[in-house]
Amino acid sequence: MNEIQFLLALQKTKKSYKWQINGKKIRGKARNGRDRGEIFDPITAVSRYTGNGTFDTTKRSRQRAGRSLGISSTLTNTIVGASDANKNRGSDQVLRGRIKEILELK
Repeated sequence: MNEIQFLLALQKTKKSYKWQINGKKIRGKARNGRDRGEIFDPITAVSRYTGNGTFDTTKRSRQRAGRSLGISSTLTNTIVGASDANKNRGSDQVLRGRIKEILELK
């Protein structure tokens, strides 16, 4: 899965998750199912939505979620950096803007 495919899959999750910015972090809260009210980040939410498994929001679990989606480790790290807003440089910042645009966050 490349960046565009990930963003398209993330866009489909808008009806299943309520996306918001908590502090600097982009997080989604599940709206239905047995995980209702549980907090997810973009990688773990897409993994759960596509049926590849439910993962925690720890670094190790995010890497597993990325592998289950077929995302490279470099792209996984970029997505994690973009959703956590650790750095405001380069590809992290660009991807964060794209994620916020797709999820209609301000």
